[in-house]
Amino acid sequence: MKRNMLAIIILALLVINTVLTGIVMLSVMQTNQKTATVIADIASALELEAGGGAGTSSGFARQASDITAAETANFEITDIQISLAKTESGQAAILQCSLNISMDTVNSDYSTLGSSESLAGATSKIKSIANEVVSQYNYDNISDNQAAIEREILDKVQDYFGSAFIYDISFSSFLPVKM
Repeated sequence: MKRNMLAIIILALLVINTVLTGIVMLSVMQTNQKTATVIADIASALELEAGGGAGTSSGFARQASDITAAETANFEITDIQISLAKTESGQAAILQCSLNISMDTVNSDYSTLGSSESLAGATSKIKSIANEVVSQYNYDNISDNQAAIEREILDKVQDYFGSAFIYDISFSSFLPVKM
């Protein structure tokens, strides 16, 4: 008789546990759905959809590979001469270069910051940033670090403008010259 009573108690606890688990699952699922709805509303208000919305009129940056040639404008700064750090042997050198700045015309900041007048006014600051980055290298190691230099200049220029409408900076000419 005691075994039957114990089996009935265990069976009752099992049924109660299953019912309570179901209730908890339903309440968690409803809360999860409400949270997902709120997040989706906020994301749509900010145009932060996964894979979409970025780089449109909201000003969020797009990946460079997503920007077509029709959505690109270029600005070139030519005839830049930057003194390089001396080599270990004391050899002085300069870098004669030109910078090509690629801009996303779809980005909302392009209309205000990307105009020729704006960029012409910022040319000296962009040259200063390039000088600051390039002057850390010497004749022996500058050619091996061209991609890293371009990336660092891009990051600093984007910080200066406070926008990612400039998505690429590259050297259209790059000639280290020993002095």
